[in-house]
Amino acid sequence: GNFQFMPSTIKNYAIDFDNDQKINLKQTKDSFASAANYLNKLGWSNENPCFYSVELKKNTPDKYLNSSAKKIHSIKKVKNLKEFIKDSDYLDNYSELSAAIITPDAEIVENSDKLAPAYIVFDNYRLILKWNRSLRFGISVCTLANLIKT
Repeated sequence: GNFQFMPSTIKNYAIDFDNDQKINLKQTKDSFASAANYLNKLGWSNENPCFYSVELKKNTPDKYLNSSAKKIHSIKKVKNLKEFIKDSDYLDNYSELSAAIITPDAEIVENSDKLAPAYIVFDNYRLILKWNRSLRFGISVCTLANLIKT
């Protein structure tokens, strides 16, 4: 499917990317451009990551795990979260960025492992949650953004 927009979002962020004098959100050109415009206006940063899949250590305190998109809590600098992430050296370049850990299966999959799957998420990811409060939606949009970049 295509992106969905609330009426106020259409009014404030939709654009006529193909210059045909109408905004047609059923067409991918206008739809993708409008989604990009929306995220850009919210503060999306092309220089910063959206998320990384991580493997958590068994001693990760529950207070650092986010399984609901209602409110992401325990936002810390990456350098303060690295101690709970296995093989975390690749995060050294982001040590001063704000981040949180999400475990999206914990709330929706019966008998799931509370530590896996896990992701470290950054400001770009949290911007997506302003659009749609779903941890899995955020992962999907970030994955799509990464594919578009490459």
